[in-house]
Amino acid sequence: MSSRIKAFCLFLFISLLPAISLAQRDYNSYEQLTARLKKMSLQYGRLCTVTSIGKTATDKEIWLITLGRENAPGKPAVAIVAGVHATQLATTELAMQLAEQMLFSATIHDSTAQLLSEKTFYILPNVNPDASEQYHEKLRWERTGNAQPRDDDRDGRIFEDPFDDLNGDGLITLIRVQDSSGTHRVSKHDARVMTWANKAAGEKGTHQVYTEGIDNDKDGLFNEDAEGGVNFNKNFSYAFEDFKRETGEHPMSERETKAFADFMVTAPNIHSVFVFGPATTLLHGPTSDEKISSNSAVLKAAVKDDSVTATVANIYKASIPTIGAQKVDPSPGDVVQWAHLHYGRFSYSTPGWWIPQLSIEAPDSSSKQELQDLSFLEWAKLNDMPGVFLDWQPVSHPDFPGKQVEVGGFAPYAQNTPPVYLLSAVAKSHLQFFAKYGNQMPKLQIVNFKAERTQDNNTRITADIKNTGKLPSHAAVGDYLQWVQKIKISLKLEEGQTIVQGKSVTSYTSLKGGEKISVTWVVKGAGYVVVEVNSPTAGSQTKQIALKQ
Repeated sequence: MSSRIKAFCLFLFISLLPAISLAQRDYNSYEQLTARLKKMSLQYGRLCTVTSIGKTATDKEIWLITLGRENAPGKPAVAIVAGVHATQLATTELAMQLAEQMLFSATIHDSTAQLLSEKTFYILPNVNPDASEQYHEKLRWERTGNAQPRDDDRDGRIFEDPFDDLNGDGLITLIRVQDSSGTHRVSKHDARVMTWANKAAGEKGTHQVYTEGIDNDKDGLFNEDAEGGVNFNKNFSYAFEDFKRETGEHPMSERETKAFADFMVTAPNIHSVFVFGPATTLLHGPTSDEKISSNSAVLKAAVKDDSVTATVANIYKASIPTIGAQKVDPSPGDVVQWAHLHYGRFSYSTPGWWIPQLSIEAPDSSSKQELQDLSFLEWAKLNDMPGVFLDWQPVSHPDFPGKQVEVGGFAPYAQNTPPVYLLSAVAKSHLQFFAKYGNQMPKLQIVNFKAERTQDNNTRITADIKNTGKLPSHAAVGDYLQWVQKIKISLKLEEGQTIVQGKSVTSYTSLKGGEKISVTWVVKGAGYVVVEVNSPTAGSQTKQIALKQ
């Protein structure tokens, strides 16, 4: 290699170092994410489009990536939604890396190219950008509400009790106040960790714990009215909680949730919704109960869909190592329950990444949260992640005169933001899962298609409509909702032909994988007739047959 080439390679390597370093340790701001999306659309213009479904209160776009550009609305689709809980920045990064890997794979692997030619993937990488942007602000704290001003404590004032940076480090952590009647105690395994005192087991509390700040409005609460409005993942209509913090004035009250719901209901081809969010239904499975509906038929349909979720969960766990993942149930007003029970689609949720559960020796009385905190600290140490925990420092606090007060704890976002480079392998595993899932999605076909002459000189047309996929054509709950278009079977005639028996258009409910239905018509006349089966979520097929003379 010549000296000039060596010098150029060295220059190129050095020039890329800052970008590589940033990619390994940090997460995209809104502007960086937007630039990354624009680059994606230019690089893979034949395979994807990047559009906006709406804007936030601060005029940020809510971006949508559509993979499988050719006839995207006409193919069965999967929707992948990330950033629903704004502190889980890893979900946005995972969604982006998944899209990038899928697009790159489609340029070199026929199987991925085939997948995108038959299926559409809608990816929304960040549905609450106003909240997640707090990670990049001068004062970093775990914000979950959007930028719509809201009086959370309902005292007629807005943002009068924000977080206060008591030690001036630009990070909002916790304060612990020594108190013999406190609710928390120091972990017996690691003195940095605070955990709830189990008083039923005879444990005594040693501290009260609050978020870092001052009781600015002197109402006995800390930081209860900081900047930020409504949580995207609390603003949906299923099990919506009125008059609760961050839920909103009414279901779908926010720009973000309304834009999302508007897009979803105008995309009838969406078969399944995958949420990268807190709930772990894709890992542990949901449990439907009578709270879902007073209608026994709807309840039965929901339970039937749960059996499909259990099957899909097995496919997921075969692709994604799930050891150590804590079970998190869906919460009131969240998107994953809305997508199933009010939108009528198969709906699954996974955080995508979680704190690995290590084999640490901890007291039997440790809570799940304490074990998770201990595991994270050990994992961070093994992966050389400095700065994830801020050691406790004494401070003088005006609300606790004469008491020992310390500031410290986990850095904001630390437990939800692994080093970005670690997510590459996670995205690859999810790509493998979605490839498997796409190949098991429903596909309607016309089989056993025959024409026979009847005794009265007409033609009997018979056909079986079969779902040759392994998953149902649509969710069973969808049979009871207007948002889901059912299977439609049509018989199209030429001029001079008439139907003697049967209907020209018939709708059918969900077909399980491998299941079929038989249809029959008797037609009078000569020429050809066309049978068409169509389902936005399971595909379509058209076949022609000659009438018997």
